[in-house]
Amino acid sequence: MKDLAIHTSHRRLAEITFLNLDRNGKLIIDEVTLRVLEPYLLQNLEIVRTLDELSNLSMVAYTAGDTEWLHAICGSIEYVKEESSIQKGEWK
Repeated sequence: MKDLAIHTSHRRLAEITFLNLDRNGKLIIDEVTLRVLEPYLLQNLEIVRTLDELSNLSMVAYTAGDTEWLHAICGSIEYVKEESSIQKGEWK
């Protein structure tokens, strides 16, 4: 079974969320919490955007029948996934 790889920014978002839940499980976000969350949200946006763009581009390469280009794109996707999933199972 593969280890579940979670990006450190996703772990940090989960930690911040957990620490800001009230007794009823409602998320309470004040100005300070929002400032702490912002860099992680922006990092998450960049990871998702990059993977989506590469995925769409891989479909173009596949449709065009350009296997060399497709392999290069798939390599880029794997690189982004590996770089964004370095800490497996560790809280940072």
